[in-house]
Amino acid sequence: MKKALAVLALSLFVLPAMAATSMAHIQPGSCEKPAWPRESLRALEKGRVILAFLVGEDGKLHETTVLRSSGFARLDRASVEGLALCQFKPAIEDGKPIAAWARIAYVWTFENQGLSSSELSAMERSARQGAAASQFELGKIYLSGRAGKRNMEAGTQWIRRAADQGLAGAQVAMALTQISSSRFNNASEETVEWLRKAAAQDHPAGQYLLARVLMAQGKMAEAQPLMDRAVAQQHPEAMSLAGVQLLDSGRSEDLPRATALLQQAAAKGDNNAHWMLAESYAIGRGLPQSNELAVEHFRPAAIAGIGPAQRELGLAYANGKGIKQDAALAKLWRDAADETDKRKARAEAEAQANPDKKL
Repeated sequence: MKKALAVLALSLFVLPAMAATSMAHIQPGSCEKPAWPRESLRALEKGRVILAFLVGEDGKLHETTVLRSSGFARLDRASVEGLALCQFKPAIEDGKPIAAWARIAYVWTFENQGLSSSELSAMERSARQGAAASQFELGKIYLSGRAGKRNMEAGTQWIRRAADQGLAGAQVAMALTQISSSRFNNASEETVEWLRKAAAQDHPAGQYLLARVLMAQGKMAEAQPLMDRAVAQQHPEAMSLAGVQLLDSGRSEDLPRATALLQQAAAKGDNNAHWMLAESYAIGRGLPQSNELAVEHFRPAAIAGIGPAQRELGLAYANGKGIKQDAALAKLWRDAADETDKRKARAEAEAQANPDKKL
């Protein structure tokens, strides 16, 4: 297999309040592109990681924080580790070096390097011979671009063939290719049928997604048993939603169950659950009030791009509430929240203008 590398898009800045005459920066030629983690490559993980890093007046890297996750912890870690191998120049103010924060974006995207022609040919042979698992994997490879340029038509066709053979994961994938940008509100009959087939095989994601579609259609009596089954199978998003629903009930007797579900979902990586737990710790809702534990949960939610969590983390840094006060990091997180709000507004405007656009 050829060595797959990340494509790095560098985006550096110094906070305007620092008024430096020369920005902190990475020394040209001092960084090598980090190798793609093998597990990430096999799982077809890709995405964009935004890091903030502090260069001291000594020109050394003093601190790194993830401002926006790729959605995959392995790629985030590889980005942080790659940055640590670079060499830096400090910001200059009034002719003297100063400590300053900067940002960098690591964009992990396939460059036709992740899969050799022989590996692709072997998978295609297996898929043509009718192996549903190979058809599904081949479809995902075409959709991801790991075989070269993304081929949406070929990818969807192979996933459909696997779904037609009854592979539950492929059936869920087919549904996800068809759900519109309005998510669950306008699910087609075909989408619902794929989800019903997956749910009938006790596939937790199929059960959760079908429950969400039915809820959007007002069919709560049919949706609830599916959601309950997905929760019983510890599907993270199902547990998170169930926890939120219990919190929204306003009944004090529901708080222990709601908290337990959110904690389980957060432990499985659900960032909305982290956000709700952070709020609960901040105000002492069903949990002992703790600013420190609130920050502990605000952070993963903020890194995942949840705007309110980014803003709350910025406030925590600004006020020294649950964490050491740091004006520079407070501004970094406030700026991140502003950027998230703008992206959300653009996405909502596009969804309204194109309600039938597929995800």
